[in-house]
Amino acid sequence: MPQPSISRRRFLAGAGLTALALSLSRLAPPAPAGRRGRRRRRRAASPAPAYGDWRDVYRRAWTWDSIHKGTHHVNCWYQRGCNWNVYVKDGLVLREEQAATYEQTNSEVPDFNPRGCQKGACYSSRLYGAGRLRYPLKRVGERGAGKWKRLSWPEALGEVADLVIDALTEDGPGSIVWDQGTANTSGCNGVGLHRTGFVLDTPILNVNCEVGDHHPGALATLGKLSFSGSADEMFYSDLILVWGGNPVYTQIPNAHFLLEARYRGAHLVCIAPDLSASAIHADRWVPIRPGTDAALGLALAHVIIDENLLNQAFVAEQTDLPLLVRTDTQKLLRKADMEAGGPGDVFYVWDEASGGLREAGRRSLALGDIRPALEGRFRIETAGGKRVEVATVLTLLTERLAAYTPEAVEQTTGVAAPVIVELARRIASAKAAHLVTQSNFSKYYHGIEMERAQILVMALCGHLGRKGAGISVFPAMTIAGASSALVSSGSLSPRAGALLLAAKTAPRFLAGRLRGLTDEMIVRE
Repeated sequence: MPQPSISRRRFLAGAGLTALALSLSRLAPPAPAGRRGRRRRRRAASPAPAYGDWRDVYRRAWTWDSIHKGTHHVNCWYQRGCNWNVYVKDGLVLREEQAATYEQTNSEVPDFNPRGCQKGACYSSRLYGAGRLRYPLKRVGERGAGKWKRLSWPEALGEVADLVIDALTEDGPGSIVWDQGTANTSGCNGVGLHRTGFVLDTPILNVNCEVGDHHPGALATLGKLSFSGSADEMFYSDLILVWGGNPVYTQIPNAHFLLEARYRGAHLVCIAPDLSASAIHADRWVPIRPGTDAALGLALAHVIIDENLLNQAFVAEQTDLPLLVRTDTQKLLRKADMEAGGPGDVFYVWDEASGGLREAGRRSLALGDIRPALEGRFRIETAGGKRVEVATVLTLLTERLAAYTPEAVEQTTGVAAPVIVELARRIASAKAAHLVTQSNFSKYYHGIEMERAQILVMALCGHLGRKGAGISVFPAMTIAGASSALVSSGSLSPRAGALLLAAKTAPRFLAGRLRGLTDEMIVRE
């Protein structure tokens, strides 16, 4: 007998109504004898219900036509791209399932299982959400009136194309600006947008200007595009600072490393305005007024320097704090100041071993026989015979930090002064501290300074570049207007324009390499 096509929802609804009807029939008054006889005859003549076993109905509801590989773009930041199987039925995504067991790469730390989270599992529901536009709409009323008219795709694309052609012919390519929006179109869906922008020689707005999640403070301070360690490295940390993020909620596939490190003995501190999903797992929650994190960072640095808790060896070799600054110009002392025609990218330290100036290392940070003074003011003579005063960066920094006492910063941040002092001492005494900060501060006006203050605290204590110590950030070199360098003048094809750009920039790259610059430094110049 052929089985009917019936969904599980309809089956359950029908079963519920049947049960309700049967229950109500028990409560009805008894019918007369004649009517009861006619009812029995009608029941005997009715065929049996045309559905099979309920388990067959359930199985049919969960069958699929094909399985495809998929993942979810950017949602959980770096180390994303979990492996998923996508089940398709009748051309629609039916469900998603985690599809991989990740092999353990280091027996000393927990593995990466499980990858994938609830947000990924329900992502397909967003594809068909009621609030998602499925066809073009054109505004027909005043802005804000909410009056729209549905268009066909040919109509919508034709109208947009006409506007683009008019702008190109009347005002030129520079009159068209592509807005990438908050969807961060750097995945497959961004290929068409960028291809069109490059072909038409039109500018594309920068993602960082639009979204603001690329950690420009980390890029400007450390000069590298990506330097975060693998998430499982937190297992080696004895102090973890969740400061500027909520990884338990927004980076679910990696969040278990936080808890496993804590189980191993790491002290977990969460600095956040709200008692977030991450804060409830912390050993210490430090509530702070939103937007005052830079002040907190400077107060921590004040305590670390004032109590002489800084890692002097790390600061001397790995930071710019020993470099000398001219106090008359407030600029770094350069070889151009000391020699006529000298380069402007060679700097100086005061060598305590020789009692005089020494050039800071360029190709290597190794100090060799140099013992740079971390603090102090000195008198020198420049190339023109002028006597000027110079001071170390750390000296000027210490003077600037004098205003950021824990007591003063308490009024700004709401964090009690004793808590600031305790936290600074804990960071300084940690063997390996790890800072977890996410796409948060870069969205603030002057948020770059919040990130720089965080990095300052970590650098003063030497918590960079060691096992278990570091900063989990995802900087990217997104310089405003950089997309203009990727399009030609309009007279060449995109391929020819790219080749011309490469030919123009190759000599500068070579010269920069010879000067000891990194690729990031060359691109930024």
